[in-house]
Amino acid sequence: MKKWLSKLLGQNTLYYPGCVTQYVLPDTAQRYENLLRRAGINFIVLSGETLCCGSPVKRAGYFDDFEALKRKNLEIFGRFSIGKVITNCPGCYHTLKFDYGLNAYHVTQVLAEQIGNRVNQADTNRAALTFHDPCHLGRWADIYEEPRQLLSLAGWEIEELPDNREHSLCCGAGGGVKSNFPDLANAIACQRLTQVSNGRLCTACPLCYSHFKENAQDIEILELSEALSPIQEQRANS
Repeated sequence: MKKWLSKLLGQNTLYYPGCVTQYVLPDTAQRYENLLRRAGINFIVLSGETLCCGSPVKRAGYFDDFEALKRKNLEIFGRFSIGKVITNCPGCYHTLKFDYGLNAYHVTQVLAEQIGNRVNQADTNRAALTFHDPCHLGRWADIYEEPRQLLSLAGWEIEELPDNREHSLCCGAGGGVKSNFPDLANAIACQRLTQVSNGRLCTACPLCYSHFKENAQDIEILELSEALSPIQEQRANS
């Protein structure tokens, strides 16, 4: 494996949306691409070239299959001289950074660093929005402040769930629960949604977003890129 890691010395930055974003939520992938470009990030996209990162396979216990996916992806990354990977999927981020050992970043880390104080807080009435910390982004990667910083810059008044940050509850879909125990997964999502008091929930995980949206009735579910549209508009007009 080290021979492939030694090849990852190029200057190319890859935006890696992950399977759920690429195949189920293509509009989300496009929004993140736009946000990254308007933040001045140069990157490439390898649509149709890369494979699943292997996170679901590993969590299901198929370790040999995971290693095969990892090996194939590293070969592709080496062929395109990928030196840095940016992803909006927390599961992909954790896998690429800690299992692959790559120079990987979650998109909120990059946008928070690049945009920071250079974007004026949106001049709005600061509508209330509740933020849900995804398991892989929060407890697994210790990324809590960056999405909140970006939401604040976009003009939102962030309200916290009773269990937030390192104490956040799972949306119910992760770890293969949604695939193997759908009724349980839906019950967990519905329980979480009862804790939303302002009618609007935002999350920075495509799986959490899809699962909450499937179970939401009168609650608006926003993927982080949707909630950051004021920032995108400011960058476009600047």
